[in-house]
Amino acid sequence: MPSYVVVGASRGIGLGYLKNLAANPANTVIGIARNPSAVESIPNATVFQGDLTDPASLQAAASKVAAITQDGAVDHLVVNGAYLSHATEFTPPSGFLGKEDLFLSELQNSMQTNVAGVLYSVNAFVPLLKKSAIKKVVAISTGVADTELYAPSNFTGAVPYTTSKAALNVLIAQYAVEYKEEGIKFLALSPGVVATSPDPSTWTPEIQAGVAKMLGGFTQVYPDWKGPLSVEESVEKQLQVIDGLTQEQSGAFLSHLGSKQWL
Repeated sequence: MPSYVVVGASRGIGLGYLKNLAANPANTVIGIARNPSAVESIPNATVFQGDLTDPASLQAAASKVAAITQDGAVDHLVVNGAYLSHATEFTPPSGFLGKEDLFLSELQNSMQTNVAGVLYSVNAFVPLLKKSAIKKVVAISTGVADTELYAPSNFTGAVPYTTSKAALNVLIAQYAVEYKEEGIKFLALSPGVVATSPDPSTWTPEIQAGVAKMLGGFTQVYPDWKGPLSVEESVEKQLQVIDGLTQEQSGAFLSHLGSKQWL
């Protein structure tokens, strides 16, 4: 009966994980959400309160999880929650000239959630992971944290977000070294481009133009790309990568395809 804890489970990819995993009655599935009452009821899934930016709440959630899992162990920890401001999603670095306070605020928010939040989550659940024979930790990253993608796709934008996700990848690599002897496997995993955004009909002209430019650049690198994945498709592919994760891969930054092919 493998156990899964998904931090940031209230919507999007995190909620997709809960639905996929809970469909198998052999799994013990636990979601951690800032507002559990907002998470739809999913049979075979338990949801506890926990906020990525509040380490005490995550430690409290870990105590509750230990009480309901076999031998107080957690086999898989998936940290999904992220901060991305649509206000600066398509702003290049030079676009913050005269907006330095905005940049610092966005960078702080991104680092607090996307990096510190992962550290808080891992540290809270490591004692439970140590009791497992599986011991896998996955932090959801993004392909646009790979700087080698930028030039061929002409990508700029989301500077605070992408910077924080690159820092996340560093954090995961360091955790892999720290816990190698204890057999805990770590992975920074890109979900691909996933259709989690609001209805495109609600986008402003600026957002529409930014999305078109970004997707056009991606198709220059991946001409056979068919467009964004559904949450269900992405999660299914991510779980295949997680299932195959080995100790030799610990600390890696991979795509939903288990490689450096981001789309």
